[in-house]
Amino acid sequence: MKSDALSAPPRWRRLAFVSDLHLGADAPRTTAAFVDWLGGDARRADAVFVLGDLFESWVGDDQLAVDAAAAAVCDALRGYAAGGGQLALQRGNRDFLLGDAFAARCGARLIDDPCLLDCGAQRVLLTHGDALCLDDHAYLQWRAQCRAPHWQAAFVAQPLPARLAQAGAARQASRDAHAARTVWADADAGEALRWLRACGAPWMIHGHTHRPRSHWRDGTLREVLSDWDLDHAARAQVLWLLRDAGGSVAVRRAAPQPATC
Repeated sequence: MKSDALSAPPRWRRLAFVSDLHLGADAPRTTAAFVDWLGGDARRADAVFVLGDLFESWVGDDQLAVDAAAAAVCDALRGYAAGGGQLALQRGNRDFLLGDAFAARCGARLIDDPCLLDCGAQRVLLTHGDALCLDDHAYLQWRAQCRAPHWQAAFVAQPLPARLAQAGAARQASRDAHAARTVWADADAGEALRWLRACGAPWMIHGHTHRPRSHWRDGTLREVLSDWDLDHAARAQVLWLLRDAGGSVAVRRAAPQPATC
């Protein structure tokens, strides 16, 4: 397993992590809440990490030209970064085609999956989490296909309307499959432990499974992020890493506070 590496400078005392926001025109309340958070409580963070699935779907960075909701999110991200915060984006299973053009427009750094974060006294492995779901065989086959450079080149070479139509059909097929499914694949705890041992990190933070929880195993901690859904439920959460002057790191989970608070 190869991982990107990122070192948190000592001045980073408050780090915020989110994932699985699934933003877009079909999720107006969730999208508005995230935009509001970026202009409010997020400004207290020295760095914000989005660990995949920022958008419900992404067919290429030219989507920004026709997607008003995505453009509003991009502007809010740029506003956060312009205020001095560091912004890191990791691709997920829904938005694996996020590219350099999008990152440049919103002032973000695209980080690999996985990414090893050196955070003072702790090393933390960051991943979206989909590659840990070893029992989801059909998805892992699709993941291998759609992450291949030749597949991506062929897909983005198609006209934008054709790509958007395919993404819409794929989303509907996914909804139908989810409605029929009774057993859900979860992150494999043994595989997560193998990843941590391979890179010498005691902590992992990931999303994808929508099952927020702190998992302790053999001296390691795996923090699972919540998804955000304020359109069909009342679910949204930020995981904060808080560093003290000595470099020790504490974890806190909290609901996102809007700009009006």
